[in-house]
Amino acid sequence: MCLRDPRKAFEAKLLELGKDNEAIVAISCDSASGGGLGAFFQAYPNRSVEVGISEQTAVGISAAMARQGFIPVVVAIDPFLTMRAYEQIRDDVGYMHTNVKLVASGGGLAYSTLGSTHMALEDVALMRTVPNLVVLCPGDADEVEFCLEEAIKIDGPVFIRMPRQAKEPPAKRTQRKLELGRGEVVADGGVAAALFTYGPSTAEAVEAAEILREQGVSMSVINFTTLKPLDEELIRHYASSAKKVFVLEEHAPNGGLGSAVADVLARSGISVPLKVFCVPEGAKQTGPYEALLNYYGISGSAVARRVMSVLSGD
Repeated sequence: MCLRDPRKAFEAKLLELGKDNEAIVAISCDSASGGGLGAFFQAYPNRSVEVGISEQTAVGISAAMARQGFIPVVVAIDPFLTMRAYEQIRDDVGYMHTNVKLVASGGGLAYSTLGSTHMALEDVALMRTVPNLVVLCPGDADEVEFCLEEAIKIDGPVFIRMPRQAKEPPAKRTQRKLELGRGEVVADGGVAAALFTYGPSTAEAVEAAEILREQGVSMSVINFTTLKPLDEELIRHYASSAKKVFVLEEHAPNGGLGSAVADVLARSGISVPLKVFCVPEGAKQTGPYEALLNYYGISGSAVARRVMSVLSGD
């Protein structure tokens, strides 16, 4: 399978959807070209708005346009959208249940070379708290297309954490079971260990599972493209039989999938050891993306070593 740029996939899919649905409008925060809105802006200038570096304004405008029957798709660099405009997202989009699609470009460590100000390691935690907001976290181009298609179908607010780096999908699109609100089993390795993940970390988790399999250790990998609503039933299914449960995410320790899984296990009365592999709180190391994955121990090879270390401690 060839690697596809997720932003290019987003750009092509939005253009396709915009051709069939005249209610779709694109709103850029000084990121039309880099965020995948360039083709839409060129094809539909009367349905495109550039607000500049003013994410709060973009969200407010989008909420107002949604009230008039439009489907605004807002694209901005992740931390500037989720953190700078959080109040507007919560009040104007979440509480008011407006039909706005928020697309945060480059979650996690994606903008690692531009410094900690451009990293989004708390975004999932913030967006999970917004009422009525569906939270989607694709990890490859196929998932980006799926998430955008589903987001447009939903009559309500949706957040998409769009990846920046091209990642290998776990299987061909025709072989995958992508479904809104449901987890996806990308590697069924039995009950010895289960690893829950999402976004670009899914590719790393699959690599880790392959490395472990070569060493005689089986591990199931479950991908959650939808983080809210979360497929709690699938979590309970694997956690209730696994000897160890792991979570892998490009996010800070608090408020992400690790916290969500811990909450599900606690409420369900499932007692199983849980280990979360993530980026430490307050992390601000900069450098090449792949180098940082290794530095924080969340690359495929690093995760395989860490899982093996935990399992061998039994």
